[in-house]
Amino acid sequence: MSGLLRAGESVRVLATSREPLGLAGEMIWRVPSLSLPGAATKIAEIGRCEAVQLFVDRAGAARPGFTLTSANAQTITDICRTLEGLPLAIELAAARVKALAAHQIRDRLSDRFRLLIGGRGRHQTLRSTIDWSYDLLSEKERALFRRLCVFAGGFDLPAVQAIWPDGDPLDPIEQLVDKSLVTVEQLTDEKLRYRLLETLRQYGAERLAEAGQEDDARERHFAHYADVAERAYAQRIEHEAEMLASLEADHDDFRAALKWSCSRPRHLLCLASALGWFWHLRSHYREGRIWLEQALALNPAERSHERARALWALTMILNWQGDVASARPLAEESLALWRTTDDPLELALALESVGWSHFAASNYFEALRSMEDCVEAYRRLGSEKLITRGRVAVGQMLAALGDVERTESLARETLAEGRAQGEPKFVHFSLHYLADCALWRGDAKRAVQLYGESLKAALDYGNEMEAATEMQGMAMGLMGSGRAEEGFRLYGASCARFAELQTTMVDEVAFWVKFRERYLPPARERIGATAAEKAEKEGRSMRWEQALTYAYELAS
Repeated sequence: MSGLLRAGESVRVLATSREPLGLAGEMIWRVPSLSLPGAATKIAEIGRCEAVQLFVDRAGAARPGFTLTSANAQTITDICRTLEGLPLAIELAAARVKALAAHQIRDRLSDRFRLLIGGRGRHQTLRSTIDWSYDLLSEKERALFRRLCVFAGGFDLPAVQAIWPDGDPLDPIEQLVDKSLVTVEQLTDEKLRYRLLETLRQYGAERLAEAGQEDDARERHFAHYADVAERAYAQRIEHEAEMLASLEADHDDFRAALKWSCSRPRHLLCLASALGWFWHLRSHYREGRIWLEQALALNPAERSHERARALWALTMILNWQGDVASARPLAEESLALWRTTDDPLELALALESVGWSHFAASNYFEALRSMEDCVEAYRRLGSEKLITRGRVAVGQMLAALGDVERTESLARETLAEGRAQGEPKFVHFSLHYLADCALWRGDAKRAVQLYGESLKAALDYGNEMEAATEMQGMAMGLMGSGRAEEGFRLYGASCARFAELQTTMVDEVAFWVKFRERYLPPARERIGATAAEKAEKEGRSMRWEQALTYAYELAS
């Protein structure tokens, strides 16, 4: 080909290959997977996606008369998503409609290599296609490819270095990228991550087990992510939002590491306790509760720091789930354990968790005393962010008590501090308290605006439970300002999100229940029970992304 290109200046060659040809002047364009439906729900939108179009076309060839319908659209979407838009995999799956319904194909994709057969030549089966590509690799490339399959999600170069025992993995991973076995995701100008398609990951995992290297690779994988979790835990006070986003990016791999550690109770406790604060603030309540309860149950005799912080995290999750009765004794146990140590930060945070337990139980005066004590403890530690954190907690108790004058004054100060510190959590809560004060005063329009701003700040650090709470506050403000139908629709959307997150906290907090009793019944009476019920039902049927878009429109 190089001779052909040298023969004339106007010669151009369009070539397809699994890797670059390495010729002078070569320009590379990586063929992406076929487009997928994403969040589309309407059949017309789904039908415009390349992956769905290919499936329907090949299925129609295998079974004449097969078409995309409202009955099978979601199932076909699931198939195409599971196969990540891979044309060969979709073609082989579609061919199965000769003997299987679409939902049966979807349900069998967990064993995709057995299901996806029937092509031609080296593409006779999905496995044979990947076998061909794998066999062309060098032994070093094969060894790295196998080990990369322990990653459950995206991963960065330090993670690759952690699971690779044979020197610098940069050259072999670059070769795997060139050969289209590893995908590069450019997140920012300064940051990129790697990823394997799930089909390739499953294939490589089988090869890893056959090579007898799985135990070593998974142990290295666990050690790396345990270290990532510990480093994030250590930085969570001064760099909270950044650490939350970082842990969320690796969440799939934390899940894989936790699963591996189930037969190693001490490992499980260490990792779960390091992640507990993250599960709480990112609203992963059900998942966090399961792992923390399992870790504590498997280590009943522990009197360690890890047990104390696991108890702290479980306390916070239980409070935010609305399981107040279960949370309080765990908060006391965590506090007792931290009293036996010389760690003033963890002791102060344990005192704070006791205060939140009082708040969740609507014991606001006791909660206020606990939080004021925390502020003094945080002042002794000297961290400006800790001091603001404590003052924000005091603000919540004042708002709950209906002390509008003190709440507004404090919230304006913590709002300025949060913005100066770049901490969206402080901004979110401060705006929330100002919105609460607007509801206390009966200034419903002002409440809508403030809750809307608070909603955006809550999502800036990924807290969907708090975002749903702001949405419900907006709903009450809308009801109080003559926009009852919109209010009930947004109220329904917030309730649906609470149910999905498995939290009933807002139903337990007395002052919030009073707000609902103040604003909902008059609005229902104005528009009638039937209209209110219809609007609420419409809100409950919204997807979360739709509900957020709707809330932003109403706030503006």
